[in-house]
Amino acid sequence: MSFRTRLQTFVENRQKIQIWYGMGCHNTVTGRVLNVDHDHIDMESYSHESDGQIHIRRILVPLHLILHIDITSAEAEESDEDITVNFDTEKNSSPAMAVVDLPEPPRGYAVRVLSQLNASYSNRFSRMCPGPGGIYFAVDGSVWHIDSTGQMTEYARIRGNTTISGLRFDRKSVLYVATIQGTVYKIDPNKSGRVLAQLDGSLTGGGTFLSDLVLTQNDEVIVSNFPSNTGGIFKVDRSGEYEVVVGGAGHGTQGLLLDQDGHLWGLEHSTGSVVKRTLEGRELARVQVADPEAFNFADGFDGNLAIDTLGRIYVTAGRAGSVFRVNRDGRVDTFLNGLVNPTGVTFSQDGTIFVLEAGRSRVLRIIALDKAERTSSATALS
Repeated sequence: MSFRTRLQTFVENRQKIQIWYGMGCHNTVTGRVLNVDHDHIDMESYSHESDGQIHIRRILVPLHLILHIDITSAEAEESDEDITVNFDTEKNSSPAMAVVDLPEPPRGYAVRVLSQLNASYSNRFSRMCPGPGGIYFAVDGSVWHIDSTGQMTEYARIRGNTTISGLRFDRKSVLYVATIQGTVYKIDPNKSGRVLAQLDGSLTGGGTFLSDLVLTQNDEVIVSNFPSNTGGIFKVDRSGEYEVVVGGAGHGTQGLLLDQDGHLWGLEHSTGSVVKRTLEGRELARVQVADPEAFNFADGFDGNLAIDTLGRIYVTAGRAGSVFRVNRDGRVDTFLNGLVNPTGVTFSQDGTIFVLEAGRSRVLRIIALDKAERTSSATALS
């Protein structure tokens, strides 16, 4: 039995083990293996502290540092009902062992932290999309780029008192940005930008509070408007002229996406539903993802949408702390739970899923351990 196969049996059997690891000095950790990927094992470890309680931590141990594994019966006779548990995310016993407060990964996936963001901007991170050389997210009036190593650089900044609420690249690497103030910008790869349109939200029956945007194959920009229980969707052409596609009471829309067939999906916050429409606004189908209370409506940044090539739609729900997945048959399941205000979700071209967890100021990377599943996921049309 190979080393990796043996570790996988520990995952399946929930076997408690003790691992000896390190380089130069030896460390030990006792607990259960939750997941195994190509370079780490994800463990739930247990330790007795001076307060007499058992503390639980999530720990990533690099595979190349593991020296020895013992199957242990330590603490086996203690039932979950007999102990008091404190979740400890502050301690880090060595640089080789990272203590990370990670959500439980979906079955068949591994969850890792790609990048830890500046905590002073917590809950101001909004939206996420793929682009040249990695993924991009917005915070206030800036767009940031994260590469595959987690390195961050500021890509573009919009002057003045503005808040970015949507961003998307076209096939020529031109960046389109929407702000809550109603402005749509067009920024070329040389970072030279111009205003494409200034939208008037009163035309949809509410105020101006843009929430997201997508791009059609005809270079039109579709923008969602999110004010209270009114709002809707705009369409902007290449010249900046715009029209209302959907408007009126109950049509306030947050996240948007275009599927592989060119249909428009949007999260309608008054019902907690994703609604499928033609580009002319005709409703084709709707699926309730969750109760409206599962979503944060105060800032309009919730309900980010992404789609894989199997046609499954992923939806962030900030108040619920979840990412929901809507299957092609309309069935909804919880893909990821235990998050703190997730505001962004997107795919890279290799099928890796990224989640922007604003409440913990970080970007998570979710990798399918099954290669067939990984290659079946990809970025949909921008």
